[in-house]
Amino acid sequence: MDMVALYDAKNRLSEICNQVSETGEPCVISRRGQPIVKLVPIDSVEQTDSVWATVEEAQAKYGQLDEEFEMPERSGAQRANPLD
Repeated sequence: MDMVALYDAKNRLSEICNQVSETGEPCVISRRGQPIVKLVPIDSVEQTDSVWATVEEAQAKYGQLDEEFEMPERSGAQRANPLD
């Protein structure tokens, strides 16, 4: 699996997409040496027909959500900008 710096990926996105598509090998994009995303060929990703199929799967597994559902508090430090 290749790792490409974000700056290089921005400049070579078309080339990287072609390579991933042709070889089927994922490519990891990093920022400051830390992996942030993985680019995979579309055939490798399980596709659903719509978001509602995912909702139906969640309801089948966990049951119906009540109207009074509350999100649990997030643990750990929160960043002001999620892209940092």
